[in-house]
Amino acid sequence: MWPIPLSEHTGTLKVTTVLKAVTYGCVAAGYATVAQYVGLIASILFCALTALALLLEVRPAVRVPRWALNITSAGVIVFSGRRISADFLIEPIVDALLVLAAIKLLEDKKFRDYMQLYMLCMFLIIGFSLLSFSSLFLIYFTALLVLTTIALVLLAHYSQDEAMSLPIESIKRIAALAFMICAFSIPIGMLLFIILPRTDYPILNFLNRFGTHARSGFTDQVTLGQMSGIQEDNSAIFRAEVKNPIDPRQLYWRGIVLDEFDGKSWKSSGRDTLTASTPPAGEEISQTIYLEPYGEKYLFALDRPVRMSVAVAGRPTLYRHALRDRVYERIRYRAVSIPAASTPEKIGDTDSYLQLPHDFAPSIRNLVEKLTREIAGEEDRLRALGRHLIEGGFSYTLTDLPVSSTPLEDFLLSHKQGNCEFFASSLAIMLRMSGIPARLVAGYRGGSYNDTGHYYLVLQKNAHVWVEAYLAGQGWVRIDPTPSLSRPETTIDTTFAQVRLMLDTFNYYWNKVIINYDFSTQMQMVYALRSTLKRSAELPDIRWKKEYRETLAPVGAGMVAAACLALWLIRRRSSAEERLVAAFLGRMGSRGYNRLSGEGLEELVARIEDPTLREQAGRFVNDFEAAYYRDRPLTRAERDFLRKQLRNL
Repeated sequence: MWPIPLSEHTGTLKVTTVLKAVTYGCVAAGYATVAQYVGLIASILFCALTALALLLEVRPAVRVPRWALNITSAGVIVFSGRRISADFLIEPIVDALLVLAAIKLLEDKKFRDYMQLYMLCMFLIIGFSLLSFSSLFLIYFTALLVLTTIALVLLAHYSQDEAMSLPIESIKRIAALAFMICAFSIPIGMLLFIILPRTDYPILNFLNRFGTHARSGFTDQVTLGQMSGIQEDNSAIFRAEVKNPIDPRQLYWRGIVLDEFDGKSWKSSGRDTLTASTPPAGEEISQTIYLEPYGEKYLFALDRPVRMSVAVAGRPTLYRHALRDRVYERIRYRAVSIPAASTPEKIGDTDSYLQLPHDFAPSIRNLVEKLTREIAGEEDRLRALGRHLIEGGFSYTLTDLPVSSTPLEDFLLSHKQGNCEFFASSLAIMLRMSGIPARLVAGYRGGSYNDTGHYYLVLQKNAHVWVEAYLAGQGWVRIDPTPSLSRPETTIDTTFAQVRLMLDTFNYYWNKVIINYDFSTQMQMVYALRSTLKRSAELPDIRWKKEYRETLAPVGAGMVAAACLALWLIRRRSSAEERLVAAFLGRMGSRGYNRLSGEGLEELVARIEDPTLREQAGRFVNDFEAAYYRDRPLTRAERDFLRKQLRNL
């Protein structure tokens, strides 16, 4: 007989206990999904109510009346409804769903209450997809799907008998079944994802627009010191797919031309286009750019772009200016650039690029006259002014910026500390005062090249402003007066940055393959399939050519053989009991006692001559049959115990 009571080997757990644990796991996964987007008050309420619910699970002496929970839930709904506005739609709803889930945990839960909790968790992950459809969605969704599947299987047992207990092995099999269901659903989901029709006018786009946490990107008006906050942001702004790495000295990503100055800030008049009307000489570089939602309408491309196109309604539309609408969702567009330090364009209205406020900064004008006295040529004046910013004791900083009614005068004449906006603005103003047309260009500088995905990752911290001066015979010439050691890094120098770039590869392919899978991609797949079938049908007498037969026949035969082998393995896969018996017979065979046809295990043991071996083999057979004939699979403890006996034979 079994040497230890069976209950001590197997153990049981109440279905209610396991169901509650899995349910709390579902709610925790739902909270983790939206934690970065919910308000502080909602987050505190959720944690407090969940902690109270756990305490009441341990000490169920006191229960919160259902009517009080219903009144609280109604208050949460009303409060959240009052917060909803055209620009703040998704976040209040997510806050309410999260608090309602915590309130639901406080109730005496029946079948309906459990189902409502799982629905709330699913609504939370839907809300997350509207706020940010990042690659984290796949992780959160998979975790919630597995936990919910386990909970639903347990709930089926719970609905039959609330006091039911299950062996731990059965609970493990339920978890394994949930994983198998989710694993089998992945290929089906991929197939549906590929074949279901797409539209270029998503119905829920308006929800995504209001729910997007737009980053503090550029606008058509840049105030001195404004960009310092952006340059401390490590989040990605775009990824630019290029075939090969680019010379780091050419990594200027053009965005906005700023040509009007009012004394404290620059803005765009709209007269300058993003793309060059007269392309510079050089090699064209194609880019596919994946721009993150950042709440503005400006596109970015390697300086200087000559052609840009964004797919609108499935058709590429050429752009020379900014988009008509702000970017509230991730978009993909193509650009062709010719990296060059100068562009041979005609200036048009020269006076517009010499514009300054009336009587602006006489002290700066005196400085310019001092620096350029007796210098006639434009290039020489430009060099003299630029050299002053390099050799005049100026330093780069993102903090302690000049804050006064005359920030540029303070920067140039006394403070001498600032970020790229102060350096670029100072040079542009001094150039205009010396009679050289100048303007600012805002964009990004640098980026990290990912050799795996063949793309540049550009972060918000790479935000940068530089100067373009118009010189006769050369056109617009790029000048970057910001100290070189303070510019955003263009290479990966730290282990952390390398790890981040490696992990970003997954985000890149997620955006490229999943997020940007649209109707045009589907049509390309259909056209490719149709072309392949058409070429096959055009073969003489609709027969395969020799090269087709030689290539496809082995592949087809291998696929059929693999399918047959998999089917055979599935059909022939032995149970744990069969494997134990086979191992026992193998041990006996090695001792010279092979099983005869029609012979039972006890009969085999009876004809063993060695008394010690007969006793050990008989103990194994008795213990095996005592467990096997209980009309249930062997538990892990029982299997381990029997294997230990086999090792002693």
